[in-house]
Amino acid sequence: MISPSHDDSAAATPAPTIRVVVADDHPAVRSGLVTLLDSAPDITVVAEAADGDAAVAAAREHRPDVVLTDVRMPGATGIEITPHLRETGANVLVISGFDLDDYVLGALTAGADGYLVKTESPQRILAAVRDVHRGDAVLSAAATRAVVGALRGRSSAPGPDGTAASPSPDPATADPGEAPRPAFTGREEDVLALVAEGLTNQQIASALFVEVTTVKSHLSHALVKLQLDSRVQAALWWQQHRG
Repeated sequence: MISPSHDDSAAATPAPTIRVVVADDHPAVRSGLVTLLDSAPDITVVAEAADGDAAVAAAREHRPDVVLTDVRMPGATGIEITPHLRETGANVLVISGFDLDDYVLGALTAGADGYLVKTESPQRILAAVRDVHRGDAVLSAAATRAVVGALRGRSSAPGPDGTAASPSPDPATADPGEAPRPAFTGREEDVLALVAEGLTNQQIASALFVEVTTVKSHLSHALVKLQLDSRVQAALWWQQHRG
């Protein structure tokens, strides 16, 4: 009797690894991050860079899924290179020793998908890489406090006439001149509100009883209407204008 054959190749095929470029000008820090990331079975470091220009060149050559970059480096900073990194198709996770609001807001306004401080635990850093690869936003607790404090300061600081000043303009929070507000659908507003609360795509899908792909579609349409690049920028816009 011949036993039926089984094709287990599909089940045995491992999931594609997350390809990462690590950019940090401190060799010891960079080496530590590379060792940490390479220790995860689902993450592979494809290139390293010691400055901003080298990070952009590496991203253009290797087309990684995620670039993990320091905020302060020689030459172009992590903030300055973020738009160029996103042009390669990569998601950008900024990791820094600083949680100052100027750095955090600068990185997020430039299009970064997340901002961590280097005191985060190794497991938190690994989880953050996976989260931004999935399209979710990541902010350390310290970075979140900086964002909230900055937004509160912008909305409450007195202007020249003694009244509350308008927030300083930037792509994520500006409300220029007479420009009309985007016309969102009801579902797009639901998704944006939950993004602003820090929920992941999976959590939003569960809350709205829809598929994750539907959430991604609504968010993508909302980003186009807002002319923004990342969900973090959209969350900042919502908190500033609708929150």
